[in-house]
Amino acid sequence: MTEHDLKRALSLAAATGGSAPDPADDLARARTARTARTRQRVRVGLSGLAVLAIVGVGTTVAVTGQDAPSGPSAGSSNTPSPGAPGTPSTAGGVQLVAAELDATPYTFDLTPQGWSVQGQNAFGVTIAPDDDSVSDHPDDFEGKLVIMFEARPAGGRQVEVDGRTFWITGDSGYTTISTRTAADEPEGAVRLQYPDDTGWTEDTMLAFTASVHVGEGAEVPGRGGPPEPGMQSLTDARNERGRS
Repeated sequence: MTEHDLKRALSLAAATGGSAPDPADDLARARTARTARTRQRVRVGLSGLAVLAIVGVGTTVAVTGQDAPSGPSAGSSNTPSPGAPGTPSTAGGVQLVAAELDATPYTFDLTPQGWSVQGQNAFGVTIAPDDDSVSDHPDDFEGKLVIMFEARPAGGRQVEVDGRTFWITGDSGYTTISTRTAADEPEGAVRLQYPDDTGWTEDTMLAFTASVHVGEGAEVPGRGGPPEPGMQSLTDARNERGRS
């Protein structure tokens, strides 16, 4: 009941001639009831605001990722350029260190740790892992890295690294990468045959291939005579062993 309704009721009571109650008590009760209703509406409104504030805080945490571990953003990479010979490179189990490898007349700006020169001549170089996983026979290329000097690149998929073109092919468990020699080197191309499943990735293969230097005295098969037995193809080497 509002204050207006209360006054109207009192006026009607007075008009009937009956004894009228004290209006002060009724007015006080009316004001108390109105105040209680107002406070209830305020409490309900504040509760709604509190719920919205909690939901807002939860959303902020999810968006900013505060609970996620810190780390590099997606797409970032600290991997050095494959053609940078001054920086050690580690990938897939093979580590290339900036230490010169000499297999005259071929030299390398990088050295694969755990691999050693097993055979060398004017036509190329054989490098084998040191873990005794391959044969020590110089005519057996299985599981070994073979570097050959040829008249031209072998062809295949082209990759450009630091302005230099590399040709990549894969067959029978080996990946072959070839590139032309530098302007101050004997004219031709170097071709490296990498055994698959020995820890070489394409990046490390490209980096090591780019580090090869062909020196004076290197010969292309057919120009300076037939290749020595240590630089035969895998097929020829297997056939030769079968005949012996």
